Amino acid sequence: MNLNPYFGVSERLVKYRQSSKPRVAIVGGGPGGLFTAWHLEAKVGDACDIAIYEASHRVGGKVATGRMAGIGPYEAGVAEIYDYSRLGPDPLKELITKELKLNIKYIEGGPCILGGKVLQSVDDLSKHFGARAQSEVERFRKRCARMLSPKNYYLSIAEADNAHPWVRDSGDALLERELADEVARRYVRVMAHSDVAAPPHLTNGLNFLKNVVMDIDGYMDIFSVLGGNEQIVHGLANLLSAEINLNSHVEAVEPLPDGTYCLDVRINGLQEAVIADYVVFAVPLTALSLIDLRSEALRQAIDRHVGYFDRPAHYLRATLAFARPFYRERIHKDWWMMDAFDGVCVYDESARQDLGFGVLSFLIAGNAALSMANLSDERIEQLCLDALAPVFPEAPGLIVDRRIHRWMASVNAMPGGPRARRRLDNHRPDPQRLPGVILVGDYMFDSTLNGVLDSGDSATDIIAIDLLRIRQKQKRRVLDLVSASEVREPAPRRAVLQQFFGAPVLADLLAIAWRMQKGARILHFAAESGELTPALRALGYDAYDFVFDLAALGAPARADDWFNFFGPTDLPFEPGFFDFVIETGLCRVPQALLSDAINSLVRVTRRGLFLGSITVDLPIDLIERYEHIEDVETLASRWDWSDLLHAHGLVHALMESERLDQVWRRAVAAGAGAGHWCEDIEGMLYCFYEPKDANMLETEPAYAWVQSA
Repeated sequence: MNLNPYFGVSERLVKYRQSSKPRVAIVGGGPGGLFTAWHLEAKVGDACDIAIYEASHRVGGKVATGRMAGIGPYEAGVAEIYDYSRLGPDPLKELITKELKLNIKYIEGGPCILGGKVLQSVDDLSKHFGARAQSEVERFRKRCARMLSPKNYYLSIAEADNAHPWVRDSGDALLERELADEVARRYVRVMAHSDVAAPPHLTNGLNFLKNVVMDIDGYMDIFSVLGGNEQIVHGLANLLSAEINLNSHVEAVEPLPDGTYCLDVRINGLQEAVIADYVVFAVPLTALSLIDLRSEALRQAIDRHVGYFDRPAHYLRATLAFARPFYRERIHKDWWMMDAFDGVCVYDESARQDLGFGVLSFLIAGNAALSMANLSDERIEQLCLDALAPVFPEAPGLIVDRRIHRWMASVNAMPGGPRARRRLDNHRPDPQRLPGVILVGDYMFDSTLNGVLDSGDSATDIIAIDLLRIRQKQKRRVLDLVSASEVREPAPRRAVLQQFFGAPVLADLLAIAWRMQKGARILHFAAESGELTPALRALGYDAYDFVFDLAALGAPARADDWFNFFGPTDLPFEPGFFDFVIETGLCRVPQALLSDAINSLVRVTRRGLFLGSITVDLPIDLIERYEHIEDVETLASRWDWSDLLHAHGLVHALMESERLDQVWRRAVAAGAGAGHWCEDIEGMLYCFYEPKDANMLETEPAYAWVQSA
């Protein structure tokens, strides 16, 4: 028996395995693959080697901008990008506008062609179809806004989604129950259909609800990139240090006995074997069927993953160019809906790209797209012209060109799966047997470009945590081999804690976030005693330092009545005893006790909790420079901590942007920013939590006419 784990692999690759750097192989060069590489480089720098393998001749996947000769660019893939910056930090917009420095154009829509009538807004329903239809649509939208506030829409917390009363309904059952008027039901269905990308019976009521509120002011804005959305992926590819291989089809993946993985890759027609420590599958679910999974464990893991998320939804994009923009005489917005094809969104491409022609792009979704996929381009063009004919009979005589793009099974009819799960469960399907297998996809979030950016973030958190642990073990082995005189003292962790967790800074942050006043009762939950609590007391706060130390339990009590040792689950206080909790020690609680420890903190917290535990979102060099993960039991991302706290009854406290901005400015004054403890405003958002009962997410009006209803 040959025990060499690389038996049959080329000598060149055996030599590569002698490299000290782990290798990450990313399968797929679409947005998921590029975002994953970008996140990973930001988090771990050059701590690993990254290679992207894209089967086609281009990067970008569904982000594709075409060009018609003599006319100009049009969007062949992703039609629009969602802007959530009115609700909170928006990392995708930040990437596009600040890092890639691309110019964007906001696009507006809302008209609908229903039964041959042009409705400029919902107000026109009564004019053409009666007051009842308009009244029911308005009532339904108000109800949707109350069922899902803009803040909850932005956060999309799994626990909240799973508890939502409409998650157990199908979309069509929801329409039938909530809307008695046939025209109103048809209008709502048409307006939401191209966003849902599936018939209502194939999605759940909560997903349908989310696509209804998209049309309500206050939930999001919509933009596209001037010159074409594909500039996003091209700009991102130019930023990356990762190796990008085009025309490189990964044909097979096989786990090896030493814990690595062998990928059989056909690169420009030539077969090559690649050894990697991590394999990130950043491809659509259907594309996983093209890869030979040479392990029963791997095949089972991928089958379970696909089975959970396999709710295919479809798009077909038909772009027609006309000699002039004839439709602007009737419709003056950048996009509108039509009741053809069970609800189709029509984009005025010539408006957002300032073309001299009239260019309309039909985003046909769901079963209509699936049924049209096998039709010829000529037939699809004719069907689109027929759909325009009742309102725009002049269209056939003005057409000059067309482009048809088919995106079958390109999105998910029930993003997140039938029941939302933890990000770790979604992105690492078998952590015990296959810890190096990671999956990335927009279908795990909301089937948008924003969602796939978040997915890449979640996946790279997993890799970054592993790399930190590995490097920590390697460092300890090195220290064991050298004499104490040769060991360089690490940068003092206490110094950085004093800078960002000092009493003046934290007092200011809590005062901005919760209007904390002198005399407030504060618990500092820590893993070691420090200077924070006496400093807070000197500032006039009733602060207590409770340091958990399993080994020190039963030790003589200190003279200070504000200081105690305790077990992390043994807080001897009445519910709501403390106004605020500042925690810097949860990450050092043994994982078996973590849930109980969080329960204890939530029980005694009346107004708010500041999360100060170490997260993996910090750059790896910063974490290692200050020895931040020494004695850490739970090394997790800020998203992971957020999920844990939400599961125990806490919610984000700083969703109101003005307070968040003020908190961030104070943190920056203390030294926060790139390369420091808190790198960006999104990180600050994930530090402040409050009990759910104190947060009025569900009763806040989403927009003005809900408030007056």
